[in-house]
Amino acid sequence: MIKNNEKLATYLELVVNGVFKILPLYEEGNVGIETYVESLLFELYGLEESVEIDHSYEYISLLSTLESVKKEIAKESSRKAVIKREVFKCINIIKNMIGKLETGE
Repeated sequence: MIKNNEKLATYLELVVNGVFKILPLYEEGNVGIETYVESLLFELYGLEESVEIDHSYEYISLLSTLESVKKEIAKESSRKAVIKREVFKCINIIKNMIGKLETGE
């Protein structure tokens, strides 16, 4: 189990980029977007086993929001505004987690 906040914060910065990538994939109608989001979720679920996550409510919010994004993307009538809003919500959750790691909260 990794207990290094600096390494976790660095990793979460990469996750921000990964979550942001959902937007251009969605906007271009990429056929692999569902697989991409599933892979991102798979990785994040594994995070729980690898590191000590002190901010579990944020972690749960991140996972549940991404699960909902995945379901919204799968709909034929998915709405761009919903996807965009929820992707930015995920990014804010991750940035809050990073901030807490950096300040030692």
